[in-house]
Amino acid sequence: MLPSMKKIIGAVLAILLIAFAFDIRISHPHSGLKNALGSASSGIVVYKQANDFAVGNKILFNSNNSTISPVLAIVRAKNDGSLDVQSGLALERIEDKAAYGKLIVIVPFIGTVAQVLGL
Repeated sequence: MLPSMKKIIGAVLAILLIAFAFDIRISHPHSGLKNALGSASSGIVVYKQANDFAVGNKILFNSNNSTISPVLAIVRAKNDGSLDVQSGLALERIEDKAAYGKLIVIVPFIGTVAQVLGL
């Protein structure tokens, strides 16, 4: 392997370890909010694990319907121990602990490859 390739691999591994240490994770949503570049399932989501959510936060969560989970949604209301979230036209009430974390960025089109691989 070339020395420059080893440096690139080392840098990528270091970035991933630092991100993991700061509770930054990657996931592939199966449904939820759409963006200008396509549906939620066509992208990969980078999010920060969190327990405190506010109205307006975009979050990733496990729905009561396991076939569409994980879902990318926006918090519409915060109640004692639960959140009202909206993913497209659907409104759902979930427990706080069903939410993975807050959205950082969506990486478009990579989710299509993840769907082909069955992720």
